[in-house]
Amino acid sequence: MRYDLFITDTIVNYTGKDVEGIAINGTIPGPELHFTEGDTAVIYVHNKMHHETSVHWHGLLLPNEQDGVPYLTTAPIKAMSTHVFTFPLIQSGTYWYHSHTMLQEQVGMYGAFIIHKRDVPQAPEYTVLISDWTDQDPTI
Repeated sequence: MRYDLFITDTIVNYTGKDVEGIAINGTIPGPELHFTEGDTAVIYVHNKMHHETSVHWHGLLLPNEQDGVPYLTTAPIKAMSTHVFTFPLIQSGTYWYHSHTMLQEQVGMYGAFIIHKRDVPQAPEYTVLISDWTDQDPTI
């Protein structure tokens, strides 16, 4: 399964005040990514911002170089560039992905990552992703 994630600066207004945020495919939080255990995830991250970013796949068992922590396991995704993550999915469950760059997670760069068990009928499901928001600059 392939996903394309387009990372962009945006303006949001959750409290009556326009503030800067970061959207993934135009939304905060980013889209849910659904996979099946045993498949290979192929995720194109298109950084459309004028500064670097990163995507960490929180809780996933994957090759170290695909982990997404900039300057530690994976190179940062430079401005106006694309990075392709490819890794096997050897577990199932509900996880999340988020940035490890410049407090970007706090301004919207995160989403749900769901790996379904293979050969198990899917019951109806709903994902709840809890977050909070402040209009304050997260670096303060």
